[in-house]
Amino acid sequence: MCLAAFFTLLSFPRGENRHPRMRRATVGSRPPCLRDWPQNLVESYRLMTSMNRLTKLFVCLLICAAPAVAQSPKITATGPSMDFSVGYQYFNLALQPQRANLNGLDTAFTVNFRPRWGIQLDLAYSRAANVNSTTHHADEFTYMGGPVFYISRGPRLATFAHVLGGGARITGVLISPKGVTKGYINEPAGAFGGGVEYQLSPQWAVRGTADYVRASFLTSPTTFGGLSNFRAVASIVYQFGSNRR
Repeated sequence: MCLAAFFTLLSFPRGENRHPRMRRATVGSRPPCLRDWPQNLVESYRLMTSMNRLTKLFVCLLICAAPAVAQSPKITATGPSMDFSVGYQYFNLALQPQRANLNGLDTAFTVNFRPRWGIQLDLAYSRAANVNSTTHHADEFTYMGGPVFYISRGPRLATFAHVLGGGARITGVLISPKGVTKGYINEPAGAFGGGVEYQLSPQWAVRGTADYVRASFLTSPTTFGGLSNFRAVASIVYQFGSNRR
């Protein structure tokens, strides 16, 4: 088809817009004698001849390319999937001399930019009253984010692991031989763990997560250090975006 179009274009009349003297010189079967023409007409003739050939070649390429474009596969627009979750959080805080059981709320926003990979922002707050047999309360507020890796992703069930980093503000009491010390610490914190997610509908799911949380609090009336804490979260998930499971 391309060759047929090319030879058809070659048969089109040429030089309809040439200078009148050039048109008179080309009448007849003999080719124009460029030696008898003025130099400016010779240059114009050569320029127009080259432009004419380039125009024909360009049109031929367009004719050849049109079927290929029409037959090329269509590309479907894709993008990351996202979800927002909110749910109940149980937080086991390593106060001294006794650990404290805190209850509260966890929220998370996740962007899954690959079938196996995503990134997550997690905010959580929990509180307990009368900790360590005192009238004082304890609470924690964590603000962390990090990568999520999906170990398996089925039509209904998915399992995942994540590593989060950020900070934690912990308020509580420390009981020591010197008495009761109340205070709060706002220091860097980290968490790692994983969970399962069960799909209820194309947009709704439930999720369960368990994490080890490393955060700081008072270890003496004048010093603080890292504590080993644990948390469990049960949440409802709303999913949106173009690549939902």
